[in-house]
Amino acid sequence: MYLTFFGFREKPFNLTPDPKFLYLNASYREALAALRYGVNERKGFVSLIGDAGTGKTTLLRQLLGELGSDVRSVLVLNPAIGFDELLVFILTDLGRAPAPGTPKLRLLQALNAELLDTLARGGNVVVLMDEAQDLSIPVLEELRLLSNLETAKEKILQFVLAGQPELDAMLARPELRQLRQRVAVPARLRPLARGEVAAYVAARVAAAGGDARGLFTGSALRQLYGFSRGVPRLVNVACDSALVTAYAAGRRLVDRKIMREAMKDLRHGRYQRPMAAVWRTRVATVAIAGTVGALVGLMVSRRAVGPLVLGRVPAAPSPSATRALLAAAPAPRPTAEATPPGELADEDHGAAPVLVAPPFPVPGTLVVSLPVMPTSVVAAPTVDRTAVVEPPRPRALASPRVPPSEGTAGVVDAAGPAPTGGSGDERWIFVQAGDDLSHIARRNYGHVTLPLLEAIQRANPALVDRDRLSIGQAILLPPDPHPASAPMPGGDATTGAAP
Repeated sequence: MYLTFFGFREKPFNLTPDPKFLYLNASYREALAALRYGVNERKGFVSLIGDAGTGKTTLLRQLLGELGSDVRSVLVLNPAIGFDELLVFILTDLGRAPAPGTPKLRLLQALNAELLDTLARGGNVVVLMDEAQDLSIPVLEELRLLSNLETAKEKILQFVLAGQPELDAMLARPELRQLRQRVAVPARLRPLARGEVAAYVAARVAAAGGDARGLFTGSALRQLYGFSRGVPRLVNVACDSALVTAYAAGRRLVDRKIMREAMKDLRHGRYQRPMAAVWRTRVATVAIAGTVGALVGLMVSRRAVGPLVLGRVPAAPSPSATRALLAAAPAPRPTAEATPPGELADEDHGAAPVLVAPPFPVPGTLVVSLPVMPTSVVAAPTVDRTAVVEPPRPRALASPRVPPSEGTAGVVDAAGPAPTGGSGDERWIFVQAGDDLSHIARRNYGHVTLPLLEAIQRANPALVDRDRLSIGQAILLPPDPHPASAPMPGGDATTGAAP
């Protein structure tokens, strides 16, 4: 429609993959050289990865035009077929069409014979597969097996797999690692840089018989890059629309205004998402963000109240037990003048929560250790708001078979020396990173013996594997079954080992 108006022999921005309009920048020259090398040197598998619209099909057709007469080629433009159908297509394109219903074994034998015949004449065979990201996993694995048709010295069948980045992701899957290892020459196409868009437009206009000088202004080309981000297909679409708009306005110069109008039509047409889809995406984003926030809050709150412990839910302590526990706690040591005893505690310094540990673990039941506040009001000493008072530190409940909670881990780990035998000489420790049962025994007893490890396992019925412990897991250390074996000096003070 606008050819005569602008002096073109043909349309410069068609979407067909015509090698005549191929713009060879550094990225395209490198990719074309890699394809040429992989085919001529019989490398087996060559991959070409590029985003949609970057010109992969055009580059494949350029490669076909450069191959010598000794190279027989098969171009597969729609690979979304089964492997048997692919074999029939390849044989038919090579001039050996099989009869309908030929079994797979006969097809493979016919292909092998054709490849060996071509090799005997000094030729080569290459199969170029466009849109290879649509290949199924079983077909890709069959192609790998098909590449085993080779001689002792060279490959007799070459494959070029051209596809979008999804193909690269497929090849990275564990089940395709053998095929990934056989891709000897990987090539990649990248979008045009900002400064290359003007050169690309000028090259296509010149190939169509026109003159790009005075056809597009600099501001129009800058807008063009902002719309296309260097993707050649989008550059072609926008330039073709801009030329139609300029022709309709009777203007031979595409300026910023005309380019903006052309891109506006494209954005409001097939290149713009419907508003309903936009709002659905926004609502889904807000919902996902809210869900993630709630999960993070739940995890933080669980970490604040204590670890998950396997066991049954303990009964709440009686008021008398609570008062006895508070009475046993050491009195605070004020650094400034405190208020007289007997008055109500300041609202900022109430009684410390008592951490109640569950009884001995019973596998199969899940319970969370929560801080339980006293059920009765107990008068506590208070201090002035300007004074600094060290908060009271409650003692752990006396229960030799109760695993300590995470909130009291520091008290338990640092309480006294390592167990060295004797009645009731038991205590709890927590598993650290890299611990196994032998490390724990050596750190806390000073030595490792089989009776000692068996004693620890008997004290911890839930402990099945000595070498697989969870970080933060509570372990009950029993008395040493051989008290004569004194712990070695230089123990770990953080876990209660002998100094």
